[in-house]
Amino acid sequence: MLMNNTAAALAVRAHPRGGVPSADEEALKALRGAAAAAASDPELLSGPSSVSPDGVLLLPLGDAARVLDAILRVADSLRPMGATFCGAVADGAPSESASGHVESALIAAEAAASLALSGIETTDARERRVCLLLPEQDVVAAALAGLVLATYDDMTERQRQIIELTKESDTQQQVASHLDVTRQAVNQSLAAAGWPHLRRAEQAVREHLIARAGSSRRRG
Repeated sequence: MLMNNTAAALAVRAHPRGGVPSADEEALKALRGAAAAAASDPELLSGPSSVSPDGVLLLPLGDAARVLDAILRVADSLRPMGATFCGAVADGAPSESASGHVESALIAAEAAASLALSGIETTDARERRVCLLLPEQDVVAAALAGLVLATYDDMTERQRQIIELTKESDTQQQVASHLDVTRQAVNQSLAAAGWPHLRRAEQAVREHLIARAGSSRRRG
């Protein structure tokens, strides 16, 4: 569903085996899996996703604040394969149709992908490149989103699992009961993963996305 007359989109290119962004079968299969993972969140996408023959995953998002959520969802599905994430937010006039509005964001995301990949010959397998257009290139939000991704990459799978459960639960005790461990063990894992700082960083990115989209609408 479109919110605040703002649509967003995410373009993703995979980097198999740490080389050049590729459209080989390994990359296409990984991107199709990432599309399915994103679709498992019924509130994330505003329409069907697609994987182009040249290896670009396009995800239409209805809310600018969900760009980071989409990046994290896709990164989790692709890991440990590297990827380039290019997000775009498109503002529309009240008379603009929803379909045209989303299409504008998709086109902008594809343009961001081309911009982010220009001049790249090789990419480290663990590197997460982030480019955001809100509506112009926003290096501050992109850098912070990149740090969030790097933090998740450095975690163990168990730590990522505990953080995901923490996001979905009301208390740490609920997480502990689900995993059949003590609340102290959950708290220690969250601290080791840097969750208190990571949570603030994620919120800062979301607030920045919302603020930039709102500022663009006011200027329009």
